[in-house]
Amino acid sequence: MTARLRVGIVGYGRVGKALAELLEAKRASLAAEGLELTLTCVLTSRGGLFAPDGLDCGRLSELARRGEPLESVHGFDRSLNFEVLLSRKAFDLLAEFTPTNRFTGEPGLSHIRSALKNGLHVVTGNKGPFLVAWDELFSLASASTSGRPLLLGIGCTAGGALPSLLNAREALAGSEVLLVEGVLNGTTNFILSRMERGASFSEALIEAQKDGVAETDPSADVEGWDTAAKLVIVANAAMHTHLRLQDLSVTGIQNVSPAEVRRALEGGGRLRLIGEARREGNGVRASVAPRTLDASHPFRWLSDKNKAVRYLSDTLGELVILGGASSPVSAAASALRDIVNARRSGLF
Repeated sequence: MTARLRVGIVGYGRVGKALAELLEAKRASLAAEGLELTLTCVLTSRGGLFAPDGLDCGRLSELARRGEPLESVHGFDRSLNFEVLLSRKAFDLLAEFTPTNRFTGEPGLSHIRSALKNGLHVVTGNKGPFLVAWDELFSLASASTSGRPLLLGIGCTAGGALPSLLNAREALAGSEVLLVEGVLNGTTNFILSRMERGASFSEALIEAQKDGVAETDPSADVEGWDTAAKLVIVANAAMHTHLRLQDLSVTGIQNVSPAEVRRALEGGGRLRLIGEARREGNGVRASVAPRTLDASHPFRWLSDKNKAVRYLSDTLGELVILGGASSPVSAAASALRDIVNARRSGLF
């Protein structure tokens, strides 16, 4: 039997647009999984579109490729907001991609909380809500008013294409995770890779922005806060702890000089921004900082937009995952992966 779900995208930036395109491009493969996903609404901070029978994803993707605003689509409603969509029962699955606010989690926190309280499935790339309300949101998902568990897919929040959470929860089940170590931010890895080839920090950052890897405001990436947020999420999932951002010591790469990068290379190593969470006694100690990796380290050959995560456990040993290059498409694909895996597990 085919599971038919109406999808609402809230936050129509690069990842939201990529998901709309994937819903069309992957229609046949989704059908083979027993899934029919219909995009019924798209919401931005300026309004949005709602079509009960489904929006034309091909048309939306063509507009995005041409750089035309969503407002140019016939039927764009400037009065449309999240509460209106909820009241109209516009979707069964929320894809929440509003910008991360690491302090309050808003507006994503309110969107996800309301969706779960209304018995709606959620996938998201928004880290903020899980930095401030992890227990609450997962409790809502597991004990929904619908009487069945809900999908709360957060694979996109902690590495995108890199299946860091998927492996933390399933591949390491039954073991105690003693260490989580990762290169979790593609932007900083890209910048440091370019600096190894002779670019200054500023030159590498400009290239990253032109390539679409870095945001216009790259501070969360280069100051280490994006890595810290991802580390909190991965460590809490893998180590069953309750880390908060304020528990971490965080140092970014904004003050790394070309000379430091050269020294690491000349010594046979490479400088990388590393997030680490280590079990110590009854607690977990976590930090983010640039670190020189020697030739024996499994992250030694990691370059450009790629990321990596390494787990050390008591009974299953060491697990290392490399790859998952950062891009809007790979981020959207990781949200789609959560949906497909939920279907395979019988959640819908």
